[in-house]
Amino acid sequence: MHMLVSAVSGWGKGWLAHALAEKNIKGDTYDRVVVLDTSDEFRGLVSKETGPGLAAHWFAGPRERDHFGPDVWGDMIDRNEALVVGRHVSKDDWQEVARDVILACRQSDHNVLVVIDEAHGIAPEGQGYPDDIQDLATDGRTEGGSATSSIWVTQRLAQLCKKVVGNCTARFLGGYQSGNDLNAVKDVLEYPKEAHNTGGQSVPNLPAELHAPDEGAISVRKWVEEGPDGEPQTVNSEWIYSDDSGKIERVESNHYEPECEHVGAEGKRIEVGL
Repeated sequence: MHMLVSAVSGWGKGWLAHALAEKNIKGDTYDRVVVLDTSDEFRGLVSKETGPGLAAHWFAGPRERDHFGPDVWGDMIDRNEALVVGRHVSKDDWQEVARDVILACRQSDHNVLVVIDEAHGIAPEGQGYPDDIQDLATDGRTEGGSATSSIWVTQRLAQLCKKVVGNCTARFLGGYQSGNDLNAVKDVLEYPKEAHNTGGQSVPNLPAELHAPDEGAISVRKWVEEGPDGEPQTVNSEWIYSDDSGKIERVESNHYEPECEHVGAEGKRIEVGL
């Protein structure tokens, strides 16, 4: 299974991706969970100050870029059931690191879930990027018969490679303000794309299973409160989950209760608890 998690900035996609990663670290579906943490969104999985410290942490800097190939990353994946790889190189060099980590996951004898943060920078639309990265979404199988699944996380959906988007078999989509982003997924949606307009707008012909329990046929919403620093903070948001089996469901992010605090044949399914 390959999953897309996407919404406009500030919708809480980092929190949701963090919650999904934690759920699958604790679950039995995957032997290993590896996070490519582009923007330092997943360190809550690591620190025992913010939770039980479920994952090991490794910063990928110039040394790793130059000397860590898939074999070295593979050894690290073997030793750690959950691994968060943080970016400490330029965004261009990060793509090279991501390729090696992804190739190590695909060559592993374990069933591996890979979480790719800021995926539009790793697999950009209209630009060249390593085939090994694209192969993760278009294939996922390993030579040993294990499965490599993926979660692609982005707020810039129109900038993520269309081949990756088209090969995702499940989607958690929140609100968008850009028509380009909505158009990037309209061909794979079985409901009106207007369901993803921000602000709880009326959506004619919205399937009954996607109605808001309190206001009916409206688009997705988010709830904001003042944070400790006086700045607005998203405390809950609505998402639409859909997959290629035909399942669709409107979900609030508060459906999940992660233990770790968020700081900042077809393959194996990704546990979403729905």
